[in-house]
Amino acid sequence: MGKKNITISLDENLAKEARIMAAERETSVSQLLAEQLRSLVEVRHKLSRAKNDFLRLVKKEYNLNYSSRSFSRDEIHEL
Repeated sequence: MGKKNITISLDENLAKEARIMAAERETSVSQLLAEQLRSLVEVRHKLSRAKNDFLRLVKKEYNLNYSSRSFSRDEIHEL
């Protein structure tokens, strides 16, 4: 997969700290940001999958279909 260049504007102090952090990790600011963005996207995808799985299970397991069943008052109190 190809790479796409983007431009961002940072506060001067933030840019300085980012360069220091990147140097400490022996990488570039660009690579540091790319890794952080990749991590954020991965978390977003995992949350989306978990939400969809949960909703699918809830619909499958708990579809009680109350409209087709009726109980008398005595039947309810027997439970």
